[in-house]
Amino acid sequence: MIEVAERFEVAAPPATVWSLLADPYAVVACVPGAAIVSHAEDGTFEATLTVKFGPLSVAFQARAVLELELATMTGRLSARGKDKQGGARFQASATFSVQPAEAGSVVETRGEVELSGHLASIIESGAGVVTKRMSADFAACLRARCAALAY
Repeated sequence: MIEVAERFEVAAPPATVWSLLADPYAVVACVPGAAIVSHAEDGTFEATLTVKFGPLSVAFQARAVLELELATMTGRLSARGKDKQGGARFQASATFSVQPAEAGSVVETRGEVELSGHLASIIESGAGVVTKRMSADFAACLRARCAALAY
């Protein structure tokens, strides 16, 4: 199992940060290799994510559900899918929140991914480095987008 727990500050008011985190297309724009393929009437999304684990590049397909709670600025994302070549299946869940901070806002995320299939051990072995890099890239993108909204 892969576990993720990240916390980072954004120099923008919570409402600004939340407006981006509540928009799945804005979130995906901050995740390199991710795309929303379709959005169904029931609120689910079909999405793709390509991740590089050392020399191995894995392209995942997933169905995702996003639940938002505006009053508390919290959300939950759940997804399940597989890699395009059938070497791994996954089930993932994550929660996120935006809270006021002295210099703007604090974003907290927690999640876990359960993997199965013959690529699972390879993916899990490289996941720590990959998730740290992806989290840092996401935080930088979110900060830049929030700063752009301030003008």
